[in-house]
Amino acid sequence: MVQKMIEDKGDFLLCAQSIVITDFETGELICSKCGKVLQEKTTDTRKEWTSTADHSMPTSMTMHDMGLSTVIGRSNHDFGGKPLGYTMNQSMRRMRLWDSRSQAHIPSDKNLKTALYEMVKLKEKLGLSDAVIGRAAYLYRKASKAHLVRGRTIKSVVGACMYIACRDMETTRTITDIANHLQEKRKTIAKSYRILFQNLMLSVIVADPINDIVKFANNLQLPEITKREAIRIFNILKEKELVAGKNPHAVAAVLYIAGIKTNVPLSQHNITQVSGITSVTIRNRLHDYKKHRVLSEFGL
Repeated sequence: MVQKMIEDKGDFLLCAQSIVITDFETGELICSKCGKVLQEKTTDTRKEWTSTADHSMPTSMTMHDMGLSTVIGRSNHDFGGKPLGYTMNQSMRRMRLWDSRSQAHIPSDKNLKTALYEMVKLKEKLGLSDAVIGRAAYLYRKASKAHLVRGRTIKSVVGACMYIACRDMETTRTITDIANHLQEKRKTIAKSYRILFQNLMLSVIVADPINDIVKFANNLQLPEITKREAIRIFNILKEKELVAGKNPHAVAAVLYIAGIKTNVPLSQHNITQVSGITSVTIRNRLHDYKKHRVLSEFGL
């Protein structure tokens, strides 16, 4: 145990000479050179929001009222700490009731409140950042204002907004992943996505397949050398224009090649379980690479 602590301390001092990245979402210190996690569960030293006279409550697109509404407290005491009388207590109770009802008094407000609640739940399930959920909330408000929500289910439009936000923020989440966690049909979310894309005049960037390679490699718990070899192979294939027009998830085939190059036992079945593509697709991609005499450059 003592020997392991000494080794970990030595690795930390060795990697501390390079740039250390702090991931506030997971609480980890990561070395930018080798990708090793140096420390887990670190303390967040960022400034917290405090309710003082000089600092007002921050607004957010993920709140139904954007954090600008007032809330009548539950305390039945006045500013001096004395309990309210019976008549005033009944009046305050009635005011709280109407205040809660007036927050969403029209159907569009109720629809927005439900949609934002679904987004918050989906954020926790998919492990998304606050920037992604904020972008998705903005898109849903824009779609609601353009009357694109009417006649469609809330979950389908929420799924489409989340997918667009993930692509804008370069977060690798597929429509299938979103559909499974929303318990909505993929076809319905895809249809809502096309409608939003056409009517809101959106410009969605193309997802970088390298992010998929990193994601699949992390799920398969592959070593760093295999991951870097897969990225190097993909860059060579990209220069030869052999990945254009293919399924972005089909880049998982380079993981199979990298596993052979680095002597890591990796079967096609394991790759299909993580990437969602079939073994036939992997074999077809390998056949294309072999036909263009690319595999011979990798010693295969």
